[in-house]
Amino acid sequence: MGQIDWIMYLTATTLYALSSIVYIYGLVFKKEKRINFAANSALAGLLFHSISIALRWAETGHGPYTSMFEILSGYAWSSVAFFLIAQQKYEKIRIAGFIVLPVSFLIMGAGSTYSRDIQLLPASLRSYWLIAHVAFANLAFGSILVAVGIAALYILKERSSQADNADSFYDMLPRLKVMDELMYSFVASGLLFLTIMIGSGAIGANQTWGRYWGWDPIETWSLISWFVYGICLHLRINMGWTGKKVAWLIIFSIFVLAFSLLGVGYVYGGLHADYLTS
Repeated sequence: MGQIDWIMYLTATTLYALSSIVYIYGLVFKKEKRINFAANSALAGLLFHSISIALRWAETGHGPYTSMFEILSGYAWSSVAFFLIAQQKYEKIRIAGFIVLPVSFLIMGAGSTYSRDIQLLPASLRSYWLIAHVAFANLAFGSILVAVGIAALYILKERSSQADNADSFYDMLPRLKVMDELMYSFVASGLLFLTIMIGSGAIGANQTWGRYWGWDPIETWSLISWFVYGICLHLRINMGWTGKKVAWLIIFSIFVLAFSLLGVGYVYGGLHADYLTS
């Protein structure tokens, strides 16, 4: 079964790569008709990816959250799934896949460099709260990654609209005001998911380690990420920041979130470190 789930994983990665190429090609060369093919490739990749995760779950007896290979696979799956659901509701943002799919492909590629050896879930971590903690972390990353894609499209459309020869290709995108609202909505959703992630993690930590909060580096950086997106929303709601300024802030802020979710274990020690770098 282990070999089959690996084949499914590689197939999904290949389809994400194909989707990424077509999304970027469609954007750069203004080929709107190619976007449907890119979305279908992403959907096919998600199907194979889902099979891969399900097979490994059946073999290990736990979800994708006990090794870096599984964690990265989970983030990629959630990002693609969240984006495909979002584009069903907001069809005009589907070209945002030129951000979401390449990032998801790179996450899959990074995951493939880690050991795929099965790790048993320690008894201390067999908790409902761990599942909730990981699930909401994935939702937060997926939501904010979609916001980053929309932010990039906002900047591109604004630049085009200010040019002397405005490009009609960007007419297929929502109006700038609508994209500004969508950026806000997805970041707000991401902040709510981060809040639940931190809360469920604190409950799980109390069950496992006997304290809700210990200023572990990953806990600290999760809080930093929460404040970053809280500040982003504060600037928009109370300080009047809209449009390009917020779009750039959203784009740069994803690096803080990515570091807090994936990179802290490599830089700092702590209770989470061995768990996140294995």
